[in-house]
Amino acid sequence: MEKRSLTISRLIGIYIAVVSVLIGFTSLVAIIFITFFLKGESSFAADNVEKAVEAWIYDCQKSGEISTALFPEGADIIVISADGEVSFVKVSHSNEKALRKFARESSPENGRKLHGKNVYLRLDAVDESAFIHYCVSAPHEYLILSIFALAYLLEVLIPTVVLVKMIKNSLSKVLDYTESLGSQDLSASPINTGIYELDQINVATDGMRRELVATMEDKWKKEQDSKAQMAQIAHDLKTPLTVIRGNADLLMEKDCDDESRESLEAIIRNSEKIAMSVLDILEK
Repeated sequence: MEKRSLTISRLIGIYIAVVSVLIGFTSLVAIIFITFFLKGESSFAADNVEKAVEAWIYDCQKSGEISTALFPEGADIIVISADGEVSFVKVSHSNEKALRKFARESSPENGRKLHGKNVYLRLDAVDESAFIHYCVSAPHEYLILSIFALAYLLEVLIPTVVLVKMIKNSLSKVLDYTESLGSQDLSASPINTGIYELDQINVATDGMRRELVATMEDKWKKEQDSKAQMAQIAHDLKTPLTVIRGNADLLMEKDCDDESRESLEAIIRNSEKIAMSVLDILEK
């Protein structure tokens, strides 16, 4: 085999190493992204809305009134006046029910509630109260997680497909070679598969092929020698048979008794049989 082949254990080792490096690189990127983007000052930071709401609450407490015009985007708010009337609403449909429930159940002494990533706050002013909701999560959080999950999946899937395809192609080469031998094409030569164990099978099979070719050539040579000897024997018999037949024919032309004629006919008849047998040998 001209090309250097890889053992199956080495091939699997390379596969594991490649997958490990790819997963490690993606994990490093994920850590950097979480550290410097999701927890930093970037637009991807998970606490951006929380900081904006806290700044807005601080301004409202400082001014003594609830300024809905400056309420930050990304959060929900319901403002209820002292007489129980809703004076301002800015809430998404999916969060409205939970925020209204918090407005009914909360009190000035219990003005903060945490429920998973959801934060509910109560801000009381002179003649009205604001009920606020926001979620501590990064923008497009599920999209980002899906991207990293897809990256992990591809990092395992692509090397696996390449490995399976390589093994499949190598096995196909071995199969093609054995099928060639099965169809009695002894001129076929093994092809390097790239996998050491499969190449060793090819080498062993090729050794048997060579031995079979040598045995068949030796058998063919012996058959040819045997045919040549038989042809020589037949040729050596043909000449005396011709002489015997010719002499018998000459004697038949002369006057002879019945017993002699019968003997001559037997000689001619049997010489013809031998001659036919000789012709059969020469024609084979």
